[in-house]
Amino acid sequence: MADSKPNTQEQIICTCTGTTKEKIEQLIDKGADNLNKISSATGACTGCGSCNILILELLEK
Repeated sequence: MADSKPNTQEQIICTCTGTTKEKIEQLIDKGADNLNKISSATGACTGCGSCNILILELLEK
């Protein structure tokens, strides 16, 4: 029987806005080099703030 979950499911970084890891990585590739730029583009970090550390870790890579 086939697995009903898609293998390409995106990792949600910001649950408040639904911002995915893939979206954040795309923004970083296009030059977003700080938390404020990513927040402005996605709305991430404007709700509960729990995604801040995850986004900062992606920026450090």
